[in-house]
Amino acid sequence: MKLRQRSAVALVTVASTLGVAGCSTFSPAVVLRPYDPSDGKNASIAGAVEVRNALVVSSGLDEPGVVSVTLVNGSREDVSVTVGADVDAAGLSADEAPEQTFTVPAGQLVQIGSPEALVPGEALPERPEQAPAWMQIPQVPVHTGETLPLVFTSAGESIEVAAPVLLPCFEYDFLTPTAAATSPGEETVPAAEVECGPALGEGGLIGSHHGE
Repeated sequence: MKLRQRSAVALVTVASTLGVAGCSTFSPAVVLRPYDPSDGKNASIAGAVEVRNALVVSSGLDEPGVVSVTLVNGSREDVSVTVGADVDAAGLSADEAPEQTFTVPAGQLVQIGSPEALVPGEALPERPEQAPAWMQIPQVPVHTGETLPLVFTSAGESIEVAAPVLLPCFEYDFLTPTAAATSPGEETVPAAEVECGPALGEGGLIGSHHGE
């Protein structure tokens, strides 16, 4: 009798193991699903320009915002990329959704919203320094946490990216938007201040250590 019970248990164990193995075999692996491993969104234009980590930093609804995105040129020729907001989708006027065109040298990248605009690649000829790339939207028509449609155009092809709108906190605190000056030479006025709260691992959040 005990022998039969042991055999039955063994059969159940083998069947369970095979069932689990079957699930892992026929179910798609999570790592194989495409996803954006950063806060912003990624896309590509005309097969040559990569749009990486596109997002907008703003302190709130109807406040000014700063566009943050990296444009990577994988071709052997310089390319021009025009960046703007989708006027119809965002509910903006032409004045509220300005466009700017950036030149991305061959084999290099331009980071919009960074003190360093041009990062030269290795084994490439030296190029003249380029002024820091900066793009600002006068009024962001959505709340933080929502998305703002940005349009990227290059070589006659346009793509739309739903860029998340984030607060100027933590790693984005240097992207503080400013209200536009009303006359040439006038100092800009800082946008509304925000409370960022404790960083990850502080104030009892995940990763915090009590008793230290």
